[in-house]
Amino acid sequence: MMSSAGARSAELNAVASSCCGVLGETVLTDSAVIILFAGLLGAGEGFALLTTSLLPLSNGLCILPMAWIAAHTGSRRLVMLASALAGGVYFMAAMAPWFLSWAPAVLLVSVFLFSLSLSGFVAGWFPLLDAFLEPDRRVPFFGRMRFCHQLVSVAFLFIVGLVIGKQPQVRQLQAVLFISAVIFLGRMLFISRIPVSAATAGEGPRFRKGLSAAVKNKPLAKFSLYMFALNLSVYGIVPLTLLYLKNQLHAPDNVTIIISSVALSGMLLGYSGVGRLIRRWRVKGVLLALHVAFALAGLALFSIGTGNAFTYFLIALLLLLHNLAVASASIVASSEMLALSTQGNKTMDLAFCGAFFYGGQGLSRLLSSFLLGTGNAAARWHMGGFTVSRYQLGFLLCAVSVTLTALLLKRDDP
Repeated sequence: MMSSAGARSAELNAVASSCCGVLGETVLTDSAVIILFAGLLGAGEGFALLTTSLLPLSNGLCILPMAWIAAHTGSRRLVMLASALAGGVYFMAAMAPWFLSWAPAVLLVSVFLFSLSLSGFVAGWFPLLDAFLEPDRRVPFFGRMRFCHQLVSVAFLFIVGLVIGKQPQVRQLQAVLFISAVIFLGRMLFISRIPVSAATAGEGPRFRKGLSAAVKNKPLAKFSLYMFALNLSVYGIVPLTLLYLKNQLHAPDNVTIIISSVALSGMLLGYSGVGRLIRRWRVKGVLLALHVAFALAGLALFSIGTGNAFTYFLIALLLLLHNLAVASASIVASSEMLALSTQGNKTMDLAFCGAFFYGGQGLSRLLSSFLLGTGNAAARWHMGGFTVSRYQLGFLLCAVSVTLTALLLKRDDP
């Protein structure tokens, strides 16, 4: 058993590693930077959005077999190896413009390999945290950790948006990727400082036996299906909105990046405030409130059809609200995953829930990329008094599906 001082030291190193790692992940897979970078390399809208879906999709598909590896090799060893491989591929993504006509393909392959590597990191990360994180510190720790890494990401992207100009060149965005790759590798430094005793070698169960036990854990299985449906409904909104700003509302590139940073700042509010909301409203009450926020943001985005200073400001506020809800839901999910997993099968239980959680995220963005990638993305339909684009159709589908998903919250849920 770790001492109190050792546990606090492990928490601080986990927070620092998260700040380095998440900044790199955000730039490469979840920000306006990668969308603009892919566009300058000649990629289409669907292709650009596809790059944002690969990380969560890979996590959803690969986290279970990676959990089997983590259970046999040890969680810290796996997260260190996965981070090293992902860092190497990150530099390959930054070098994509040097491959000329092959640049879009090199970028896509790089982001895919980066995402595949990080599925190993995710499989080992939660068991590593569980080794030193006491139950009563889970919600405060996740809130503090994610607040810190989101603050670093917001500050970095805001500075990039101010410096990069209205029409950045490929070499400028390439420099941003190189800087982000170096910062990303800092994750390994801080993880290496977490005491070895905190990184258990895992329970070592057989894959089929551990998976069977996870499936039979009915509370965990129900919560996993709910989180899949929720993430499927909402995770395509931010990258879809960034493309909407760029290609239909014709916002300047630096404005798009700044709006991206404002959207991420919404996650700061969610991470810092959700603990108090859970104590007041309990888990089910918080989740129902989040459904309302998601639906309102989707409907409001659906109603915006012109681009000007006011609508740019309004979109920034709506994305801030949307990401506030996303962050709050992720804190609830992380805490519930640890609470519902069973002793002796935690690695596989967490991976089982993670497969649904991340699978919903990735599939949401994949479906959004198909929405833009089939036919003419500028096509419009007339619906009553509205003229609706494919982007707006995506916003409407989000609002409808997240409302229907709320029905999965039964009376006997926590």
